[in-house]
Amino acid sequence: SPYFKGLFSSPMRDADSDGLPITDTEPDVFEQLLLWVYMGEVAEAALQAKGMLEHLIMAANRYECDGLKLLCEANLCEGLSVENVATRLVLAEQSAADQLKEACLELIKPNAAAIMGTEGWKDVMAAGMELVNEVLALVVGAATGGKVKDKGKKRTADEAGLSAQDAE
Repeated sequence: SPYFKGLFSSPMRDADSDGLPITDTEPDVFEQLLLWVYMGEVAEAALQAKGMLEHLIMAANRYECDGLKLLCEANLCEGLSVENVATRLVLAEQSAADQLKEACLELIKPNAAAIMGTEGWKDVMAAGMELVNEVLALVVGAATGGKVKDKGKKRTADEAGLSAQDAE
């Protein structure tokens, strides 16, 4: 991983150090991350453990293990449902998991009403208006990210029924 390569080759690191404290990742998650770094695999049982994929994708993003991140994304996409898609959309946003985000948005579009009634939708709302706006724009078919699908004809204030004073 580029993260670990940079960390261990840094001249700022104390060569006599007894270890490297990892405080932002649970031990079982970090164990799987190390297994990936050294062996290029993770334990199948770990992938099936409740919550492991969610924690592992965050760790893979944090420690720049792109292959592991893609593996987690693929597994999370396979298990998407109306009940979990909103929470996984937030996870995708937080971990910069583009494939997972795209899969979530594809499921949300035809099921928006049901999804907005789930507990997970609260996570989307808490994530911020930018994500909420992106979902709503997708559902109503509007452009996102400042892009305009159809600029249409520009009108003057008079054509729009506004007085010159209203236009200012």
